[in-house]
Amino acid sequence: METFAFLYFMVSEPKDLGRVIPEHVQHWSAHRSAGYRGGPFADRSGGLIVFEAPDLNSANAIAQADPFLTMGLIAEYWLKEWKPE
Repeated sequence: METFAFLYFMVSEPKDLGRVIPEHVQHWSAHRSAGYRGGPFADRSGGLIVFEAPDLNSANAIAQADPFLTMGLIAEYWLKEWKPE
């Protein structure tokens, strides 16, 4: 398994955020691995999720299925393989 960092920033004042949060949490709960860490930034402008996946294609599929992204609530994001020491 490889480790990935998914860093995202929300659109300004997303109107459906409250409704989609439970779906977002459920999505990532289904993909919690031993290396999972995640949560929002203190100012709620976005968040960071660190998770494990077999490869970049698998990690991308997981990130692309995030309800925040599919519902258009993310303005910008990065998915990078991370090599923690």
